Amino acid sequence: MTKFDRRTFLKLMGQGTAAVGIGMGLTGRSWAAQAGPMEAAKAADPKDPNWSDWEFYSPNVYDAEDAKLLKEFQAELALINNRGDINISDLLSSKLEGKPGIGKGTKITSENIKTYARRYGANNPLWTDSNYAKKTKWGAIAMPFAAAEPGYMPAMFKARGFADYMVVSAHNDIINYYKPVYEGDTIYKVLDQQYCIDITPSQGSYYRTFAMSGWARHFNQKGEMVAEGANILKESFRRHKDPAKRNPSKAHAWESPDWWIRSPHIYTDKDWEEIIEIWKNEKIRGAEPLYWDDVKIGDEPPARAVGPILNEEQIDMMFDIPDWSLNAKQNILDPKTFAKMKKNKQGIWVLSEYLEKKPAQQRQFSGAGQDAPVTQTPELANRDGRGVIQNAVAAKWAAGMIMNWMGDAGWMQRIGWDIMEVPPGTSKAIDFEKDPTVIPPIPMKLRPALFDKYPYMDKVPYMRGCRAAWHAMEGDVVICRAYVTDKYKKENEYFVDLTFWCETIDRYLVEEGFVTVKLLKKV
Repeated sequence: MTKFDRRTFLKLMGQGTAAVGIGMGLTGRSWAAQAGPMEAAKAADPKDPNWSDWEFYSPNVYDAEDAKLLKEFQAELALINNRGDINISDLLSSKLEGKPGIGKGTKITSENIKTYARRYGANNPLWTDSNYAKKTKWGAIAMPFAAAEPGYMPAMFKARGFADYMVVSAHNDIINYYKPVYEGDTIYKVLDQQYCIDITPSQGSYYRTFAMSGWARHFNQKGEMVAEGANILKESFRRHKDPAKRNPSKAHAWESPDWWIRSPHIYTDKDWEEIIEIWKNEKIRGAEPLYWDDVKIGDEPPARAVGPILNEEQIDMMFDIPDWSLNAKQNILDPKTFAKMKKNKQGIWVLSEYLEKKPAQQRQFSGAGQDAPVTQTPELANRDGRGVIQNAVAAKWAAGMIMNWMGDAGWMQRIGWDIMEVPPGTSKAIDFEKDPTVIPPIPMKLRPALFDKYPYMDKVPYMRGCRAAWHAMEGDVVICRAYVTDKYKKENEYFVDLTFWCETIDRYLVEEGFVTVKLLKKV
C-alpha cells in the first residue's frame, strides 16, 4: 500500500503508481482522475466507529456459543472432506444422489446453450449456428465454456447470531475444462473439498476472518471428467459486545462498499467514438487457425465492449442481461435501427421503449440473500436505482472475447478471475490493512492448487499493482482487454497464457483474471 489514503486507493481501483501520475501505462491509457465528485460525495462518511463497543478477536478463540456453532459447521464440511472418492458407475446410476457433496445430474438442453451463447458468446457462430458447428472439429454446437461454474466454497451460517456485519473480499474462481459439453449431455457435480479456516491475524482484530474454499469435479453421462474447479474467498465478521445492540433477527448484514458513490457516467460523443471503434475492430477468427508459433508474448487480442448494460426495471443485482441491452452494438451499428434510437438521461442510445425503467416489482437483493431480516445498513439504504452486475458475468464476457481470438480450433483449458482483493468497506474511517481492524490476505498455502497462476495483473507490465476493486454497474460499458503473458509446450501440447481485465469507459477496473488456451502447432 502506498502512502495515500485507502479510500483514494480504492477510488483508483488499485492502480498503484500508474494511476497517480508516478508512471503512466505503456499504452497511454488514462485512468480515473484522482479527485472529483466522488471525493466530495464522501464528505458525509460516518465518524470513526467506537471500537470499544465491539468484540475484539484472536485467531481460533471463541466463546462457548460460537465454538458450538463452528463445531457443527465444521462437522458438515467434514462429511464431504472425509467421504473419500466415488464410484463413477454409482454416480451415473444416481445411487450416490443425496450423499455429501453430490446432487442430481443436470441435463444440458438447447435452451441452456442458447442462453449462455447469448449472454457470453460474443456472436460466435460456433455456439449459435448448428450448420456451421457441424463443419468444425467439434461436430455440433457445444456449451460455451460455462457448463461447469465454480460455486464450490461453503458459506458461513447467516442467521444464528454469529455476527452483526459481514465483509466479503478476495473472491477468486478457477476452472479447468477437459471435454466439450453438448446438447443432451447430463452433467454431475461432485463436491470433493470444502474448508473454513480462521485467518484472523495473530495480533487480533475487530474482524474475525475466515478463508472459505472448495473444490469440485464435473462428469458427463459417459463418466468422463469434463471439468474441475476451485474457489476461495474471505468472510470477515464483527459483532457488538452488548447483546442488546445486536440485530434482533440474529442475521448479519452486508458491510460492503457503497458502489453507488460512483456517479453514473454521462456518455459523450467522444465516448461513443471510442466504443464504436472497439466494436468495429472486434474479430471472430472462426475457421482460420491461430497457430501457437505465431503468438508472441505481449500480443493483445482485439478488445471487446459489452453494453451499455441496462435493465427494464429497477433491480439490485443483475445476473441476467436483457437481449435488447446486449444488442446495443448491432442496433447502433445498423443505420436503420440507429435512426429510431434516442439518448437517455445518461447519454446512452436506446430504443424509445427503454428510455425509462419500470419500478421494481420486488427488491431482490434487499436482504442480501439472508434467511432473516437484516439491519438496513447505509450501503443498502443509499442505492440509486442502478443494479450491480454480478462479478462473474464480466469474466465470461472476457472469455467470449478470447474464444473469438483463438478460433474454432483452439481450446480454453483454464479460466480464473477475482475481484475485491482489497477488502471493501463502507467508510474510509475503517482501514482494513491497519491494526486493529486488519483483514489479512489469504495465505498462498491455503489457495487450492489450481491457483498457481495467481496473482494475475502483475504479469502485464503496464498493469502492475492494479487490482479490481469495483463492481460493474448498470449503465456501464464493460470493456474487456487481454495480454499474452506466456507460451510453452507441455506433454506435446502447446499453450498460451493471457491475463485479462475488464474496465468501464471511465476506467474503473471491475474484473481481473487469466486464461490458458491450447493452440495448434504448425507442422
